[in-house]
Amino acid sequence: MTNLVLTRMGGRPCAISCEHVVEIIPRVQLDHVPDAPSEVLGVINLRGRVVPVIDLRPRLSQKKPLPFYQHLVIVRGPNGKLLGLAVDEVRDVVTVQEDAIEKPGEIGGVRSPGVVRIEDDLVLVLGPEDAYHGSS
Repeated sequence: MTNLVLTRMGGRPCAISCEHVVEIIPRVQLDHVPDAPSEVLGVINLRGRVVPVIDLRPRLSQKKPLPFYQHLVIVRGPNGKLLGLAVDEVRDVVTVQEDAIEKPGEIGGVRSPGVVRIEDDLVLVLGPEDAYHGSS
């Protein structure tokens, strides 16, 4: 069994394993980073730590314009670094069987740990490595 935080990114249902989630915070003021890649929205100061904020939504959705993101899901990425993911909304936390997560490999340029069906939605399961892959 694994626990997933259900979100929407660019209107698309997505999930992040709870094992990677440090916390969820409401939208906050970001500090701009000059010459950063387009998916880097900026940085925040999270209790004395500088945390980059990434927006994967353009890669996950064809919707133009994207809705305003409402929350940041703070995840622990490679080497223990923190990273903020901009999400439209946080919907729920669910528990699924690990074998219910299908492993498609790569979808839309995002290396995905899998896709899982939750109710009527096919939910893209993202890991922190997907954000680092996109921002490198």
